[in-house]
Formats: sequence, structure tokens, C-alpha cells
Amino acid sequence: MIDHSALRPIPRLLALALVTTVLAAGCSSSGSSGTASTTGLETTTTTTPAKALLDAACAGTLRVEDAGTVTNPDIKEASGIAASRVNAGRWWVHNDSGDSARYFLIDITGVTRATVIVEGATAHDWEDIAVGPPAADSGAASVYLADIGDNASQRGDIQVYRMPEPIVALDAVGATIPTTADRLTFTYPDGAHDAETLIVDPDTGDLVIVTKDWSLSGHSEVFRAPAGLAPGSTTVLEKVADLKLPAGTLVTGGDVTSDGSVVALRTYGSVNLYPRVPGQPLWSAFSAAPCTGPLPIERQGEAIGYAANGGAYATISEGADPVLHLTHS
Repeated sequence: MIDHSALRPIPRLLALALVTTVLAAGCSSSGSSGTASTTGLETTTTTTPAKALLDAACAGTLRVEDAGTVTNPDIKEASGIAASRVNAGRWWVHNDSGDSARYFLIDITGVTRATVIVEGATAHDWEDIAVGPPAADSGAASVYLADIGDNASQRGDIQVYRMPEPIVALDAVGATIPTTADRLTFTYPDGAHDAETLIVDPDTGDLVIVTKDWSLSGHSEVFRAPAGLAPGSTTVLEKVADLKLPAGTLVTGGDVTSDGSVVALRTYGSVNLYPRVPGQPLWSAFSAAPCTGPLPIERQGEAIGYAANGGAYATISEGADPVLHLTHS
């Protein structure tokens, strides 16, 4: 079991509407996630944007900015956010349960540039979004929409929708784009779970799901599915880790930097950044003590996503007119 329960405790969360304010704080130092080259007796370490962000989190020097406000009335329960790889400086977001099968491209000021309609998909309880390596011969990055929410832990299976990332015209505002997606169905090996976190490994393409612990014990489970699954397939997830966090912690979102070096887990009261050792499985990062990033005041913040270069992360809350917050060094 990966046990982080001895870290600074987070107040017990009793309902989704609870709002927690967390101040930026340093934490245990982490192993280097930079790259090194050696010439003779000299060793040079390259500081990547992701490493700079992690180092600043460990030093307690990260800064939060209000980047913009999302005024689109159709975006009222933002539950997931991910940086686009093909639309520079823009972000994919989607609503929680109750919306149709669609997601949105917004710019850094919060303006909606496009709405993508996923034809043939069902939005039972979409909880997270991720952008991963190409899954098709086109070579385009893939968008993954995670229909994995299950508050009552009673669903017999869950779905993830996978599709090539749409390219939106630079000057588009309010465009509508229809698309289709591969439907991937999953079952848990030990019965139903609620989950709000999907992370796609940029190195391997593996899908990683972290469960949400409604018992408030701080215990979450980590499950994996392999890359390259066939459209329409059903796969039994593999349990790969147990994650022990402070009591009352509910994991609501996660992401990994595009270079695979830093993994983030978000809760209602914290942002934990975990260094990943090169060549190791993504979930092995949870064995390290995380550094804690600041979390802005958000009414019901569940979403987190790294910028495309890994040098910042964005968060956003559910509710009308949410503010897009950007945290950077």
C-alpha cells in the first residue's frame, strides 16, 4: 500500500458542496525529474517546464492567477479540463452528469471557441477528460472522455470515449463540430467503484483510473487498462496500487505532464504533485511523497489539467460562470 496518511491532514469533507481553502505549502523534497547528459566529468541537468513547476511546488513558491471567466451558460458543471495539443493555448472542458454528450474548447480568457458533439455517445456521468498519444493511424493526439462516475457504486460497467483531437480554426468563436468516438467499456475486478480521475500515460498510452473514496478513510484504489484497445471492446481493469491519503480526502481529478515526468492528483482541498522516475509505470509515482501546490478558492472545484508544456496547471469549478485558474512558478 502506498501510504501518505502521515502528510499534513486535510479537513474532513462531508458533502460535495463543502468549500476548502488551502494555502500554498512546501513539502518533502522530490527526486529530480529533469534530464541529464554527461560529457567527461561534467554533468548538466536540463530544467524542463515540468521540473520547474515541481521544484516551485516543493519550495512553496507557486502562484495562482485568475486567467478568465467562463460565461458560456452551457458550461455550468465543469468537471474535467485538459490542455489541447493541437489548438495552442486552449483547453478542453466538459460538464458533469446531466449534460448531453459534448465537450468544449475554451481559450485562456474563458471564451468558448467550439462545442464538440460526440455522436452516438452517452453522457451518463462524465467525470474527467485527458489528451493522450495517438491511437489511430492518422497520428493525431487522442481525446479521452471518462464516463466513470458512480456515486452509488452500482454500475455494472463504465465507459471511456476515445477520439482524435479536433482541430479548431484559430479565429473560431462558438463553432459546432460533430465527431464520432470509439467506445471502450471497462469493468472492475472487485465490484463497482465511484471514480472521477482518468490519466492517460503519454509514454505508454495506458489508461489509469483513481477511485473516489466516499468512506472518507483516505483510501483510493488505482486501476489500469492497456493502450491500443479495440473500439467496442470490454476490458477488466487491472488493480495496480492502493493509495492512502489523509482521512477525508476525496480524489476528484488528475493529470500527467506531457513529458510524463510529474503526475497530479486533485482533491477538494489539495493539489498533490508526484515526481515520476523515468521508465517506471505512471502509478509508481504515487510511492513518492508529493509536493503540494496551492489551490484557489473554488465553490466545487474538481478539475485539474497541466498546460501542454507542463509548466503550469489549470483548475476550474462547477457552477455558473466559473473562473479558470492558472498556477505557475
